[in-house]
Amino acid sequence: MKFTVSMFLFLCAYLYAQQDTITMDIAVSTDKTLPIGVINFELDNSDWSKLEELPQKTLARDFNLSGRFSAVELEQYNLLTLSREQAKHYVTGKLSMGDGQASLECKLYAVASREVIKGFVYTSSVEQIRTSLHKCADNVVYQLWGVQGFASTQMVWVSKIGGKKQIVAADYDGFRRKQITTHNSINFLPAWSMDNSKIYFTSLRNGKPQIFERNLAGTIDKQLFPQIDQAFSPAVNPKDGSLLFSVIGQSGADIWYGNPQTGNAFRLIYTTSIEVSPSWSPYGTAFLFSSDKGGSGQPQIYMALRDGSDVQRVSFFGKYNESAVWSPDGERIAYCSMDNGKLNIYTSGIDGNDVQKLTFEGNNERPTWSPDGMSIAFSSDRSGSPQIYIMRRDGSSATRITNAGENSSPVWSNLTKGVP
Repeated sequence: MKFTVSMFLFLCAYLYAQQDTITMDIAVSTDKTLPIGVINFELDNSDWSKLEELPQKTLARDFNLSGRFSAVELEQYNLLTLSREQAKHYVTGKLSMGDGQASLECKLYAVASREVIKGFVYTSSVEQIRTSLHKCADNVVYQLWGVQGFASTQMVWVSKIGGKKQIVAADYDGFRRKQITTHNSINFLPAWSMDNSKIYFTSLRNGKPQIFERNLAGTIDKQLFPQIDQAFSPAVNPKDGSLLFSVIGQSGADIWYGNPQTGNAFRLIYTTSIEVSPSWSPYGTAFLFSSDKGGSGQPQIYMALRDGSDVQRVSFFGKYNESAVWSPDGERIAYCSMDNGKLNIYTSGIDGNDVQKLTFEGNNERPTWSPDGMSIAFSSDRSGSPQIYIMRRDGSSATRITNAGENSSPVWSNLTKGVP
């Protein structure tokens, strides 16, 4: 069966469901956040014209996007303001230059006593100061919450460049964007490798969907599973790095399992329906997928064990549900559902209960969880063109992280081991 226009359009909701200005939609959060002061950093007399923004701005954004803090930004220490905002801690520091290297000093203070709780010092090039600030934010998260933050992670997504869809990667907040693919074709549906060293993606460069691998240390795209005619939508097992993906066959699209190292692959789901959008559980023992097997001609979300057995329906609310992804703790899923002709992001328990609608304007697609499950990135056309947003897990404080062009299908990178 060829990848016909009609098949392409039928799968379109999955395949194409899909320097930066920050804007925020104000919403009331039902998750408790910790107010934290961010005081302007002291800068020495060096030339800081290469800074993308002042240190306190980067830190405040990291705290707000973390889903754990609400930043109270001040030019200088003010006990009355910090107390009114119920902030018990604040962060400030200084930035200096010596011997061609930038030294960033960050200190976490107690508001009432102004005593230093923890200090962090980072030495880097001017270009890497932003990396140091992200590390500082992650260390503050660890100090006050006891968990690893995600400010040092990255995001990969699809961006329309020169009229073609290309894969790009950037810091999780949209800064320092780098184009990954350059082939003059459509490249889409990216996924991170288990150790963040590679990106898997789908490309139409040979006139049909095929899966490719890009080692981020190189510039060459390697086709995976060349023995399979048409494959797309790779999903990476977080425990062993194996892949799930969809293969177009004579009767639709089926879920397959493959090893990217050996090239071995085999079919997991055997039906005459269309099965797409695979997503591994955080433990690598089960997976989610979308299928029209319910008979309505519209996709619903299903779950199966690792070997494709014990298939169970997960979504029951709504007639069109797809692109489900498992939360890092395994307790909830985020997915797209169509209501009143618009796609919106929902979450639910893994049993399909406790359904919560998170978005309410425009079309909102392709949710991806932050590595700690506190935030969700997604694409939305609420501003006119598709852009990438990050919101808290309850849907509040949606923050736009891209501006130029068209951007869709975000995927969050994995946490690296250890605290920065």
